[in-house]
Amino acid sequence: MTEQLPPLNALRSFEMAGRHLNIARAAQEMGVSSGAISQQVHALEKWIGCRLFQRSNRGLSFTEAGALYYEAIAGAMDDIRQATRTVGRPEIRQSLIISVTASFAMKFLLPRLAEFRDLWPDLDISVSTVELISEFHPSDGDVGIRYGLAHQGSLWTREILRDELMLVASPTLLEKAEEAFEIGAISKFPLLMDRHPAVIQDYPSWQEYLKRQGVPDTGRLTIRDFSQQWMVIEAAVNGEGVALAKRCLVQNDLASGKLVTLSREELKLKSGYYFLALPENANDPVIRSFQRWLEEVAGDVE
Repeated sequence: MTEQLPPLNALRSFEMAGRHLNIARAAQEMGVSSGAISQQVHALEKWIGCRLFQRSNRGLSFTEAGALYYEAIAGAMDDIRQATRTVGRPEIRQSLIISVTASFAMKFLLPRLAEFRDLWPDLDISVSTVELISEFHPSDGDVGIRYGLAHQGSLWTREILRDELMLVASPTLLEKAEEAFEIGAISKFPLLMDRHPAVIQDYPSWQEYLKRQGVPDTGRLTIRDFSQQWMVIEAAVNGEGVALAKRCLVQNDLASGKLVTLSREELKLKSGYYFLALPENANDPVIRSFQRWLEEVAGDVE
């Protein structure tokens, strides 16, 4: 009687989890959920009859049996991959071009992208920026990240992030004002704004935002216009005025103390960031891994 082998999916999940000693990273590389990896590893442990990992808040570590088993099968899994490539399976893509709006690239994606590079160390990743309102075309890159209410129905689309507007400024601006900030006295400060209200449906202007905050007199405002939100944020960091900015784009500057919040009242936006790709690339392992990683880091925005 032929001896049974463990399910291949369980072996792949164990090998990937063992390679990273991290369930989330294994899931990102395989383009599946963390729960799916955990279930497959648990199924393998049940099939074998012993624990393969010790689990803690800091991640995974091998049990003695797990370390021996991983050493035995890792080479075999590599042999299977090589044999599959030999008979003609297409190679995993060697490059990924990300087409993204400039503000999202500078203030959100690039500060975090090294984490995704660590997941795919042999992948050549490049970033190309576009204007705020720009349809995604295949010539732009392999994937696109765009902002708005809705996007091209012919593409594979996933909403990545729905954000809030925050009132922020440099702490040095408040020191110069020599008084505590009150929303009713906001007209004393220069107000910084980009093109969003002019080109994005239902995106609030300064006047609309202040009326929602109960400030009735918005006729004497000093508004300084910028073409992109990253410029607004940098101007606020340099003490040029008060900015109305998306939480996801100012999170790092708030954490570093370059900016402070001026109001506990945040305004939920109707528009959001979307991940776009050609439908035929929806199951590409690299593209799915990037999409899932992006959703995960976007979920960390509080």
